[in-house]
Amino acid sequence: MNTRKIPTLSPNEKEPAPRRRRSRMGAQIAAPLLGALSVLLAGALGIALLRMLYIDHQSKEKQAEAEASIAQLEAQLQTTLDTTIPIEDFKNEAARYNLSAEFIQLFFDDVIVYKDEGIVYEPIREDWPKNSYDWSLLDREDGRMVYGDSSMVGIDVAKFQGEIDWAKVAADGIDYAMIRLGFRGYGTGAIVTDPYYEANIDGALENGLDVGVYFFSQATTETEAVEEAEYVLTQLGDRTITMPVVFDMEMVTEDPNARANGLTPEERTAITRAFCERIAEAGLQPMIYGNPTWLLSKIKLEQLQDYPVWLAQYYREPFYPYPFQMWQYSTTGQVDGISGNVDLNVCFSTDW
Repeated sequence: MNTRKIPTLSPNEKEPAPRRRRSRMGAQIAAPLLGALSVLLAGALGIALLRMLYIDHQSKEKQAEAEASIAQLEAQLQTTLDTTIPIEDFKNEAARYNLSAEFIQLFFDDVIVYKDEGIVYEPIREDWPKNSYDWSLLDREDGRMVYGDSSMVGIDVAKFQGEIDWAKVAADGIDYAMIRLGFRGYGTGAIVTDPYYEANIDGALENGLDVGVYFFSQATTETEAVEEAEYVLTQLGDRTITMPVVFDMEMVTEDPNARANGLTPEERTAITRAFCERIAEAGLQPMIYGNPTWLLSKIKLEQLQDYPVWLAQYYREPFYPYPFQMWQYSTTGQVDGISGNVDLNVCFSTDW
């Protein structure tokens, strides 16, 4: 039986959690979760709190103190890993306790775990290309993720960030910005320009940042998707951008009757392709945004593999096995020149 450290539990799946390795799980799980799950959860939550201390306090003393406490707690929990339970029992307990996908994923390397209507254990497709990232090169510098020596530190912004001082943003080590250009209303279907779009894109460009844009789509037909793409091109005008134009369609949880919520994966795929094809025809780089749930269950990703992916997964280390070029890892970043929280991203390569 492989031994391992107990991973951090992230109940709300929002904050980056610590990097851990996973090993293949066969017919049984290497943990007595049925009898000791409450102990494990309590310990994992303790580790999570200590990790927050480590992340929030960047001094060497705090780091050393938090890491020592984490190591001690993990060692105590490791002593419980001396038996096995069947996979189905593990899955039942995972559902019962609503464990995070990150926690569950640590026990698997032949499936990807995500939340949809319940916990999904989707077999990893052997016939699909995989990413080749070495996560030992992933590190945190000044509260931001970096990967080796070649990655770019990025943010994405919309009206929710209000007025931004882009000179301060650039001086704070941000390399690129993904800016919301606009959206289609999920009720009326009207296309609306983000009220801060022009100030944001011009401010970012003037201060030397690489810039891309994204459009929140609620298209229900391919014709509407092309209309959205044309709108994006019109609003860009003669500006030169070096990052992609991103198609962002999501389930609207605020309104179950939102106009695009009822589309089939096949319909969403055709709509996504129509938008991306029009952007590519204009000489710009299209990209698809989504979390694992969206990418693996709401569209037919195998039909869209010509387009790079901007992955949203809010953990210390992504565990999405397929190719992606950008990673949105936090919604609570702090950047000079921006009041309040901002999404943080890392771009691994511009070789689209």
